[in-house]
Amino acid sequence: MNYLEDIIAKTAAQPSPKLASACAVRDNPLDVFERLCVADHVDFERVNVNEIHIALSGLWCEHDVTLVWNTQQEQLELFLLFDSRAPGGRTDDICRLLTLLNERLATGHFDFWNTHNSLVYRNSLNLAGAAKLMIEQAMALLAGALEAAERGYPACQYVVWAGKTPEDALDTALLDLAAHG
Repeated sequence: MNYLEDIIAKTAAQPSPKLASACAVRDNPLDVFERLCVADHVDFERVNVNEIHIALSGLWCEHDVTLVWNTQQEQLELFLLFDSRAPGGRTDDICRLLTLLNERLATGHFDFWNTHNSLVYRNSLNLAGAAKLMIEQAMALLAGALEAAERGYPACQYVVWAGKTPEDALDTALLDLAAHG
C-alpha cells in the first residue's frame, strides 16, 4: 500500500466530523422527567440543561427532588433532601435511624450531610454506553424515592421532634404508613 492509499484507508475508517459530533449528541434523560411532569401536571423547574427540580406530593409533605445528569460519567443522580434539621445532640440517633431505613431499601440510600446538617435520600442510574432512559425507569426512580421518603420523613420527625428512639420512630412511622395505605 502506498502513502495515498494509507491515508484514504485511515480516513475512511473514521466517521466524518459531522457524523462523529452527531453520535456524541444524545438525548438528555432529564427530558424524560420533564415530559412526565407535564403529562402528570407535576410542578417542576428545569434549572439548566443538566438539572431539574420536581415537587412530589406525599402523605406528610411535599418532597423536593433534584435530578442531575452527569454527562462525564453518564450518570443520572437523584437527591431528595428532607426539610427537617437535626437538633444538637440527636445526630447519633438520626444516623442510627438512617441505618435502619437503609436496611429496608432495595435501591438508593439515606445519608446525613453534616455540612448542611440535613438528611437526604440518594439514588443513581448509570446510562453508560449511550443507553436511553425509558419512561418506566424514570417512573420507577421517582416512585422509589417517594416510597423511601414516605418511610423516612415521618420516622425522622419522630426522632427529632418527639424524642423517640430510632427503632420506635421507625415502627411508628411504618404503622402510620400502613394505616394510610
